[in-house]
Amino acid sequence: MTNALTVGISTNDRMLPLLLGDVPTPGLHLTFDRSSPNDIFRRALQEGNFDVTEMSFAAHAILISRGKQPFVGLPVFVSRMFRHGCVFVRSDSDIERPEDLAGARIGIPEYQMTAVVWMRGILNEYHNVNPKEVRWVRGGVNSPVGRGEKIPLRLPEGYDITDLEGQSLSDALTANKIDAMITTRLPTGLENGSLRCLFPNVKETERAYYMASGIFPIMHLLVLRREIYERDPDLACALYNCFSAARAASLQRLYEIDALSVMVPWIVPEMAQTSSFFGGDPWPYGLAANHKELEVFFAYLNQQELLRAPIQPKDLFVPELLGT
Repeated sequence: MTNALTVGISTNDRMLPLLLGDVPTPGLHLTFDRSSPNDIFRRALQEGNFDVTEMSFAAHAILISRGKQPFVGLPVFVSRMFRHGCVFVRSDSDIERPEDLAGARIGIPEYQMTAVVWMRGILNEYHNVNPKEVRWVRGGVNSPVGRGEKIPLRLPEGYDITDLEGQSLSDALTANKIDAMITTRLPTGLENGSLRCLFPNVKETERAYYMASGIFPIMHLLVLRREIYERDPDLACALYNCFSAARAASLQRLYEIDALSVMVPWIVPEMAQTSSFFGGDPWPYGLAANHKELEVFFAYLNQQELLRAPIQPKDLFVPELLGT
């Protein structure tokens, strides 16, 4: 029997072999609905559009901690990224070091977004910036209209969170109404030189962070609608296997020299250097290879009081894949 499933996903090289039909999907008929991650999350969480979907790591964990479990997780980590390059200040600001952000007014698109959770945790752990001492300002990055929280924000008292009205975070930062911003979109102020990245040498900063921590931050994972999983638990392993095959095929393409798969002239030596730096596969799926990322992210979620009840990383995933 073939299982027909709708999949909400963003377009990236890990997905491409599946989108092109280049890897087999035995027992599965997958129909892909491609969009931006934020649109996919909104439709999955608020409209229930997908059977399988890319999902915010933070949102999935927070919902599980609240006892709301519309999805079960698969250790298919479709998006990950170092986020030091997502912190911006004014070019003329006297904020020169991350430690200078203590007590600052920091703009963010969304308080619970995974990238912001990671950077709050990193700023607190490595640079003594206590999230409770920061004044958080939510708003649209380059538009006066913000994206809003994907799921309701529930925090204990003691946090200073306000919403920006009538202008974008980029404009507010340029006008000195906020001191910094953490965002996954490049602010317009970079184009005219009014804004700069807080970390001037982002690549070296992020490499140093990895060497110190062993962590390549996870942003998104793949989830399966719980009622579908409970009806047919074998689907979890079938999905994990075909998405893993797609990732492996995509990784192999980056080393092919007959015709480059991406518009990066030196991608092959770059990939060799990347593999050497990470000590092998730079983008592993499965739980064992990602235990540091999972443990540290959960520590950050707990420190930031975002989890309603005590849970562990294993609680996010189906039992059939805990041995991966």
